Amino acid sequence: MDIILKEIVAIIKEETENINKKIYGTIFLEILKERIIDKQDQINLKNLEIHNSNINLEENISVLEKNLFFKLSFYQTPKSFLKLKLDKNFLLIVFKELIKIDVSNKNSQKFVNFSLKPFMGVTLSKGTVCNLNFPKNSLIMQLETDDVDFDIEKKSDETI
Repeated sequence: MDIILKEIVAIIKEETENINKKIYGTIFLEILKERIIDKQDQINLKNLEIHNSNINLEENISVLEKNLFFKLSFYQTPKSFLKLKLDKNFLLIVFKELIKIDVSNKNSQKFVNFSLKPFMGVTLSKGTVCNLNFPKNSLIMQLETDDVDFDIEKKSDETI
């Protein structure tokens, strides 16, 4: 499991450096999601050794003034998070099993239901209320980002 963690973190660091610094928030996470899924062949899930327990591996990643909080989780038993309010922009990518997600519609106060198959992902914005249902033997990746406001414009005029 540690090898998979290192492979995914390496992909995240490499791709974060290749994404324009002006892009942040859910758009940044959406681009990163596509690039991670495109590189799924570099993630070696065949040699995955699972022990009879739930596993949560976490790592903080800082690349180009972006703070990312990465979590790779394996759930031996089913796990549900009900009425989870996200305090950061959130990316979820499924590597194993079918995940069910309910997202609250702010206008109607009803939940919109959808499922994610392996190597699919979803990006949710800060403040979203959702239910996450992970079946047994599911392997998922979660990535949260703090939006750091930084000024990328030139401060001085450089005329010759």
